Amino acid sequence: MSFSIKNLSFNIESNSIFALVGNNGSGKTTLLRLLVGLLKQDSGVIKIFGDELTRNKKELWKIRKQVGFLFQNPDDQLFAPTIQEDVSFGARNLKIDEDEVNRRVEWALNAVELSEYKNQSPLNLSWGQKKRATLAGLLVMKPKLLILDEPFANLDFKSIYNHLKIIEKLRKEEKMTILFTSHNLFFVQNWAEDILVLDKGKAIFNGNCIEGLDNLKVKELIGSYDEIHKLIINNKSK
Repeated sequence: MSFSIKNLSFNIESNSIFALVGNNGSGKTTLLRLLVGLLKQDSGVIKIFGDELTRNKKELWKIRKQVGFLFQNPDDQLFAPTIQEDVSFGARNLKIDEDEVNRRVEWALNAVELSEYKNQSPLNLSWGQKKRATLAGLLVMKPKLLILDEPFANLDFKSIYNHLKIIEKLRKEEKMTILFTSHNLFFVQNWAEDILVLDKGKAIFNGNCIEGLDNLKVKELIGSYDEIHKLIINNKSK
């Protein structure tokens, strides 16, 4: 079951890391799709870096060039015969010259540590490598905002660490803003600065991450970070 988004107002600071948290069906994916124009809101206003999100194709394209949306399942985004062709697709849509396309592709593949796989089929990659390949396809667009839907789902701890290292390095160097969803409170606690917690399409907390995860209503809804942390420590000691 999913719920519509109701009476929601929030702001994400530029160059910050913002987490969207909630149980399955709380409205997280619906909200992400609204933010990139894949869905149209019935009422209200959405602004991305000061520009209102509309259905006007020219204005929508202007905003989409500034926003990279990483789907939870990388297979939903990978389609070309080789990684290099897949990554270059977004850059070519920007109508920039071929030399610049090649420079951006080389830079993006280096950034996600996949240069040696550029001539391989996406089908030959591991799940974690596929996620990095889709990230590279967004990076060539030089987005100001990266929206990541469950970026750590189905990854082991080593892969998650590599993803965090890569994304955090890019955020600092490229001055990007990060919005991500996650069920993993450990990574929300250790990565996000602010959080928005949704329940049945409504916000139950919007603000500082530490304060949010200590909020009684949030704990009742999604559990306690302390409980998750104890489980991780116990698993490490086994």
